[in-house]
Amino acid sequence: MDINEIGATAFVISCMRAMEGGEERRLFDDPYAAWFVNDEVEEKVRELIRVYPPSRELVRYRVCAMNEIVEREIAGGARQIVSLGAGFDMRSHVFGAAGARFCDVDQPAVVAFKRKVLEGRGAAPCAAIPCDYLKVDLPDKLAEAGFDLEAPTLFVWEGNTMYLPRDLIHDFLARLRARLPAMTIAFDYFSRKVIDRTSGDEKVTEATDFFESAFGVKWLSGFDDLAVFEERHGLAVAESGNMIDVGRRRAPEAAAGLSQLMELYRYCVLKAS
Repeated sequence: MDINEIGATAFVISCMRAMEGGEERRLFDDPYAAWFVNDEVEEKVRELIRVYPPSRELVRYRVCAMNEIVEREIAGGARQIVSLGAGFDMRSHVFGAAGARFCDVDQPAVVAFKRKVLEGRGAAPCAAIPCDYLKVDLPDKLAEAGFDLEAPTLFVWEGNTMYLPRDLIHDFLARLRARLPAMTIAFDYFSRKVIDRTSGDEKVTEATDFFESAFGVKWLSGFDDLAVFEERHGLAVAESGNMIDVGRRRAPEAAAGLSQLMELYRYCVLKAS
């Protein structure tokens, strides 16, 4: 199975992050996101938002949740941050001054394109491992890149799990867990009710159909019981929540009236126990 090469998703997410700069009340700052956006991308994203307005809030709250986790983990001593399926994520520059070392992991075409954009802007790319992380020995690749497998390491797995079969998710986590005794991993995910279209809410089913159609992908996996990660991998749930609560806390005026999909879109932080 291939994770996306440069496709619509990476550009769309960068555009939505870039739009935050025009908000009177910004939920986060990412001055680099606009580097990956052109007029064509922005036009398509605005049409996407027009057709399904909650799509932008989903991204905004997810970025907020992951940013907060990165900040807390760095404050708590993590000095290695690995972004899985990184796309055009720029946290290495947003949080780089905090003293942590960052690494992007993504398909070779994505890594090469991102490097070209950054170098064209006079910005130094962070360390990167061009690969399909499901098909390589990622701990070995990290060690080759100079990362300490024994040191506290945060993996940011943003916008990935819903596209992956469950057996591949568990296989990947098992391989990480076997080699990184101090790992933490943060990821977003949907309830199985979204994936299986069993929420009982027509709007949720419509949203699932819309996203799969708009991006030409299929959501494959969701979770309702996080205990499976402790049972199978010794990864304890250190934090969990849903995106609507992030929105209510950070932008209550925008969160009002959003569909049940926001209740069923969640994030969690797992720590090696």
